[in-house]
Amino acid sequence: MKVAVLDIGSNTTKILVAEKDPAGMVHSLGEKSYPCRLASGLSEDQAFLSGSVVKSTATVIDSLLSYMKPFNPEKIRVLATEALRRTGNRELLTEEVLQRFGLCLEVLSGEEEAILIGKGLMTDPALSSIPEFCAVDLGGGSMEVIEVVKNGCKNVMSLPLGAVVLAENFLGDLSVKPAKNDIGELQKYVSQMLKDRCSGFLEHASLLVGSGGSVVFLRQLISSFNQAEMSTQNILSASAINQVMEQVSVLSLSERIRQFPQLPSDRADVFPAALVVILELLKFCNLSSLTHSFNNLRYGAAKEMLEALSPSN
Repeated sequence: MKVAVLDIGSNTTKILVAEKDPAGMVHSLGEKSYPCRLASGLSEDQAFLSGSVVKSTATVIDSLLSYMKPFNPEKIRVLATEALRRTGNRELLTEEVLQRFGLCLEVLSGEEEAILIGKGLMTDPALSSIPEFCAVDLGGGSMEVIEVVKNGCKNVMSLPLGAVVLAENFLGDLSVKPAKNDIGELQKYVSQMLKDRCSGFLEHASLLVGSGGSVVFLRQLISSFNQAEMSTQNILSASAINQVMEQVSVLSLSERIRQFPQLPSDRADVFPAALVVILELLKFCNLSSLTHSFNNLRYGAAKEMLEALSPSN
């Protein structure tokens, strides 16, 4: 049996088509993503979707569903996260998705999102033998924090530490190189947020797993620096991340894109903010590395769907 999960994120919209492998794990048949930047403007208490954003998002969804069609999945689930949680007129997009595609768009709470991410991480073979660990999923509008234990997720929370929101709030004109003072203020904000919200469990983590698009591109950059295959570089050292930060933070957006072609333009402008969050996390946890996993929210949702379709397998 095949399922598809369409994830309308704060920075990109993505789809996963999956089935169960012989071992009962989630096996990806295909994945694709397009930028959407729904999180832009979420620094306000309540943002509103414009008609043009709804239209462009629907166009992206249409492209992803076309990509999915040859796989012919038995079930499709459409999820949305922080960007739609924060908008005051989300019904514009939910109604568009229902009327145009006949699909129900689920707007997940922060806790629901974190639980699905935790379930997704537990489908990663590289993590399946680890009894417990802490994880973060760094998105455009929020960062989900999860304490994963053998039987599920023990502590979950959603923090307003998304890369797009932080970049827009703290780093000013994203086309120029970030000012050192702005980087410093962002570091203080993230550090204080972690102390206020995560003291008691995250600071005692012996292993920190990271997921999300920014971590994927960080892994790509570190792999290219080391001239190594990306598949072998799932452990990202703090020193390597600092090296990336030192190089990225002194460049304007155009210079960043030119020097690091692995970074797409929809990530390159907010990448310094993402790196600040990752480095502050490692400092808070007193850890020297971050372990990357590709298996996040979409894998967790696929796991639930596959179990519901074939509970006995």
